[in-house]
Amino acid sequence: MTPYEVEAAPRFNRDAKRLPPALKRALDAEIRTIAADPIRGDRKRGLLRDVYVEKFKAQNDQWLIAYNIDENRRVIQLLAFGQHENFYRDLGRYIR
Repeated sequence: MTPYEVEAAPRFNRDAKRLPPALKRALDAEIRTIAADPIRGDRKRGLLRDVYVEKFKAQNDQWLIAYNIDENRRVIQLLAFGQHENFYRDLGRYIR
C-alpha cells in the first residue's frame, strides 16, 4: 500500500516554523510514520470524532499530532500539534 499524501493546515505550518531544529526533525519523522500507516493514531469521539491523534516523545516531552484522513483522496490533513496541556480544548475551538 502506498503512503498517503500529506497536507498541513495553515495553523500547523505556522506553529511548525517556530520549532527548534531537533524538535522539527522529530516532528517530520513522526509525520512520515503517520503517512505510512494513518490508522495507527487514536480516533477521538464527540466533537472531535473525525480526528486522529498520534503521540510521540521528543526532547523528554510527550507531543501530540492531530490529523484527519480523507480515504477517497488518500490525503492526511495535519491539523495541529502540541503538548497535552490544553491541546484538546484548543483543537476543539479550531475545528468549530
